[in-house]
Amino acid sequence: MKVGNKIREARKSLGLNMQEFARRLGISYQTLYRVETDKISPSVILLSDIAHQLNQPLVNFFKDDSRLTIVRAGTAATVESEKMKLDLLLPKGVIDPKISVSLGRTPGGEFISDHSHQGFELAYQIQGRTLFHYGKDEWEINEGDLIYFDSSVKHSVSAVGPATFLSIYFME
Repeated sequence: MKVGNKIREARKSLGLNMQEFARRLGISYQTLYRVETDKISPSVILLSDIAHQLNQPLVNFFKDDSRLTIVRAGTAATVESEKMKLDLLLPKGVIDPKISVSLGRTPGGEFISDHSHQGFELAYQIQGRTLFHYGKDEWEINEGDLIYFDSSVKHSVSAVGPATFLSIYFME
């Protein structure tokens, strides 16, 4: 099924007519008609607004029903600082609006400062050794170790030398 048809089906399932939906998006009825009939492709910004208004992950408009998602090497968005490089393998909304998956690398030292937020996290230590500070406790995490925790508890992470890890965040 094409993107426009998926948008139309999602809009109709919410009981929205085209005029009301176009008004919510700040576009003309004609533009929405062209998008829904696949006469034009929406910009990334417009598609993002459409997904938000329809309360759908953006990827829902692209994926087929095979339930298969492949992220090709080198295609993930990257956030980088002096202390850490984070590849956003699956930003929230790609497979689910409440799940994100990242691959992190650090040269060492504290790379995630003390913080807390709603949800749960799972981290797998691929390479190196880190010190995980959780509440008042400290845990040593080594290659091959996996940690799952309630992220509403204050936590921070320091690496003893270079380290690589995979992180999955489950938002509440």
